[in-house]
Amino acid sequence: MTSVTPVAGTAAGTSPTIPLIGYRDRVKPEWIDNNDHLNSMHYKTIADSATRALFKIGGLTADNLRATNNSAFQLEMHICFERELRLDDPFEVRSWLIGVDAKRLHHFHEIVQTTDNFRAATVELMTVFIDRNTRRTAPMPEAMQALFQQVVATRAGITLPDKVSRRIRMERDSDGKN
Repeated sequence: MTSVTPVAGTAAGTSPTIPLIGYRDRVKPEWIDNNDHLNSMHYKTIADSATRALFKIGGLTADNLRATNNSAFQLEMHICFERELRLDDPFEVRSWLIGVDAKRLHHFHEIVQTTDNFRAATVELMTVFIDRNTRRTAPMPEAMQALFQQVVATRAGITLPDKVSRRIRMERDSDGKN
C-alpha cells in the first residue's frame, strides 16, 4: 500500500501550499492494462490518495469520521485523460480545493508525470458530508468548514487550472447532427 505524503504545512489548521502536492508515486505494474499504460480505473485510485491528503487539512480524516459517525460520499466525478502514463512513470498530484459550503467540497486534481513534466489527467469531484446515522447529507462541523474555507481563500487571485468545471458535450454540426 502506498502512503499519502503531504507536503509541509498541511496539518489541520495550517495554511497549505496551493496547489497542494499531497501524493507522489510511480505507476505500478498491477496498474497497467492490456494497452500497456495506466488503466483508467487507477486514475481514480490515485485521485483518492490525493483527496485524503487534501481533506486532512480540514480534519476530514478516516479516524475523525469514524469517531463522529460521519462520512464523505462522492456525488460526481469527471476524469479527463490527456496523455498516457506508462509503467514506472513518476507522478505527483496537484490538488485544488475549488469551493466549500456547509455540506459540499468541490475539488480538482492534476496528475502530472514528473520526468517530462506533463499533465496526464485531471480528476474533478464533488463530495458531500454525510451523517451515517441517517444516511443523509449533513453540515460539516463549523470548525472543519472554516478550515476548508481558509484553503479556498488562500487561492484567491490564483488562476485555476483549465478544465475546472468542464462539462461533457458533443458539438453538433450546423444541421444539428454530430
